[in-house]
Amino acid sequence: MRVTSNRFVGRLITVIGVLLSLLHLVNVIRFETTLAQVLIDGAPIALSMVVTVVGALLARDRLVSNQFVGRMLAWAGAGVLAVSALGAWLLGTVVVIGFSLVNPFVPMLNVATFGALVGLLVGVYDVRGLERQQSIERLNRINDTIRIATQEVVNKTDRADLEQAVCNRLSESEPYEGVWIGRYEDGMERVRPVAWAGLDDEYVESITVTVDDSPTGGGAGGRAIETGEIQCVPDVFADPTMEPWWDLFESRGVQSLAVVPIVHDETVYGFFSIYADRWNVFDEYEQEVLTELGETIGHAVASIEARRRLADHERELARQNERLDAFAGVVSHDLRNPLNVATGHLDLAREQRGGDGDGDRVDENLSRVAAALDRMEDLIRDLLTLSRQGKTVDESRPVSLQTAVDRAWSTIESSEARLHVDGDLGTISCDRKRLRQLLENLFRNSIEHAGPGATVTVRRTDTGFVVEDDGPGVPPEERQTVFEMGYTTNDDGTGFGLNIVRSIADAHGWDVSVGESADGGARFEFSGVEAADSAAHAA
Repeated sequence: MRVTSNRFVGRLITVIGVLLSLLHLVNVIRFETTLAQVLIDGAPIALSMVVTVVGALLARDRLVSNQFVGRMLAWAGAGVLAVSALGAWLLGTVVVIGFSLVNPFVPMLNVATFGALVGLLVGVYDVRGLERQQSIERLNRINDTIRIATQEVVNKTDRADLEQAVCNRLSESEPYEGVWIGRYEDGMERVRPVAWAGLDDEYVESITVTVDDSPTGGGAGGRAIETGEIQCVPDVFADPTMEPWWDLFESRGVQSLAVVPIVHDETVYGFFSIYADRWNVFDEYEQEVLTELGETIGHAVASIEARRRLADHERELARQNERLDAFAGVVSHDLRNPLNVATGHLDLAREQRGGDGDGDRVDENLSRVAAALDRMEDLIRDLLTLSRQGKTVDESRPVSLQTAVDRAWSTIESSEARLHVDGDLGTISCDRKRLRQLLENLFRNSIEHAGPGATVTVRRTDTGFVVEDDGPGVPPEERQTVFEMGYTTNDDGTGFGLNIVRSIADAHGWDVSVGESADGGARFEFSGVEAADSAAHAA
């Protein structure tokens, strides 16, 4: 601790004031005379008590800052010397002209007490003036720093560049000794340092700030993340919550710090921590300005993240265009075979229609044409659906799962298949049309693999819903590939149905997994499905 701290000097002056009060009190008692003399001798006691009060206020940081306490102590000493010298001169004059003094110590003590008080009061006045001057200079410095830092925020389009530029600008401002920025994302247990200035790499890498109930989570950094408010520590060694970092602070000469959260719309992106080598650096105004800077940086980070998401969306559009190109390629290649089959059999039908006894052969050829055209219809339907699936959902609204299941099942062309709904399906939040497409593809997949007499069951779970059948199921080694484009084990299948199912689930942010049902069939489970208010559903 510095010997010129407010606490040390304040306690010293308090002790001196108490000693002076006791000495004056002893003198009054020892040289008891008239009431008037007692009242006169009691004045120094009052002065001593004022000195004691000034010392106590100084020890509590109520008068001046630590920066100028030495100057104030010097004024007090100067006051004692000056007034004592004047008193000595006056007493000497009195002695020279023939007056005798019974006890010269008493008047000199009175004069010294008066000098100490005058020196303290002059010191307070002088220091207060200096503090006001420095406050104005500090405000100008803060405004210049914030202005330059704000310019950096506006001009940067990369988050890492922005964070480093802010650290560089703040570290150039006196009395900031070092600055570092830590990133935070919701759910993280530790704040990750990403940029710093005025601090060496080894020091920053040794910093551990967590967001939990541990000692490293209870400091100013953890509190800034939890509350979203600036955290100032006037004296790091007087704050027990900062004990985990005392050794680091001592190695850097850090005496006070401020941790400013980087926030935007209640989202905390991290914080920047500012170190100072003096106590009580961050006054109320400076805290307000730093808080505003944290919000400005937060706004810039949010804008950068929004631009990044927009770029991701553009890349998704590019991927959709690639899917459309794939669609065109499949249409031009895979549909050519059934078209050729249809054309060939139609030609045969025309040739054989005129002959006698060839009616059965004509009917057989026409049936093949019909089958080929049905195959084309299935391919076109699935390919168009697949090409239009994206990774986002335009609008989610409450949808009755029961109604969606019924409408999807009504499209199944199998009189023998049976739908079983196990319990109340409730209401979920989703895109109604895309949910129906998902269910239709699942139902068709069950009929194709489990047979026309399959039983398909739908039920709700705690995290979503399940669609399962009583067919042969999916072998464990194939459960990771069933969603791939073109995968099928059915000669009549298109290989796109389950890929469409996964695309629709991904667009909603759902997870889909394949397992085995109780009957040994395929079990498709969807989790991460958001429930909705059933009273507001619109299927």
